[in-house]
Amino acid sequence: EPPQTGRLALYLLGLRAACRPPRAHRTLVTWLKHYLEEDWIGSWQDGHPLTSYYQYGLGVLALCVHHKRLREGVIRRLLTAQNYGRLGHHGSLVDTEAVVALAFTCLEQRKLVGTDLAAELRAAAHGVSRGMAELQGSDGIVGNIYSTPWALQVFLATGACQESEFSRGMAALLENLEAFGTAATMAQVLPVLHGRSYLDIASMQCREEPDTLTPLDTEPPAEVPGNKTVQLVVECPLPWCYELRLYDRPVPVPASASLLGVLQAAAALEPHVFKFHAQDTPHGPFLTQVLGLEARREKRNYWRLLRAPDTPLQMGIADYTPEDGETLILRLSEW
Repeated sequence: EPPQTGRLALYLLGLRAACRPPRAHRTLVTWLKHYLEEDWIGSWQDGHPLTSYYQYGLGVLALCVHHKRLREGVIRRLLTAQNYGRLGHHGSLVDTEAVVALAFTCLEQRKLVGTDLAAELRAAAHGVSRGMAELQGSDGIVGNIYSTPWALQVFLATGACQESEFSRGMAALLENLEAFGTAATMAQVLPVLHGRSYLDIASMQCREEPDTLTPLDTEPPAEVPGNKTVQLVVECPLPWCYELRLYDRPVPVPASASLLGVLQAAAALEPHVFKFHAQDTPHGPFLTQVLGLEARREKRNYWRLLRAPDTPLQMGIADYTPEDGETLILRLSEW
């Protein structure tokens, strides 16, 4: 299996933010350096890391926050990918570029690289920040609602944006806080809501604080009564597909069902016709295969999630809850 670079990096960032003593995570830091080396070898042999540039960037960021030096080759592999536009397709590009820009800024600010490389990293990070400012929509969102906290962290860390751009992004987050319901998405948005970025973890002054946290006495959300029907469509507009529309069926589901629930219901209704596979990630399940067609990084394709006729979903398959009568399209697309 590929190294768990991203998951371990996020865990180490969490440990540092929680002010755990360094001895509690020395072994994990060593493992992360090992994973990054494996990813670097993969990018050298195959043209991309064994995991992804997002995870690779998270690994560099986490090690920098823990004040660990990296070989220049590991850093330059990431810098080259950013300079030549190899970081990913539009659905994940903002997240990946943001992680990379934060890693570059951390290395430069913590003086963990030489002067010449630091100047290159600073220029690359500021370029990413300016690009995200240009990408920001009139609603304040950069990419999608989940990418916006990453973009705002870059704005804060680099200082290469206008106050109005940050304010519009913050307003968008405050209007959509209900979208951040998983631990991973909350971890991205919480620093921004306090005017901070992951880089601030590196310079935190940890102090003994009384344990005043008490668990919230909350009840699980009530089930929405009734049922609904969602029209599920699978499309493959790529030249090698034998037809455009591969699946088009109404799928009855409970009223509270998410898109993932719709897919599971379709598979239960017609197990010999409809099949899908989702890969578990720190951000929830990610759709990788539908009707035997696999989205693969080396083929530069992915499953695009749309609300008919052509509106991209701003949530993952486990988070988006379609309405009764809605038509959802799974479209195999290239990047």
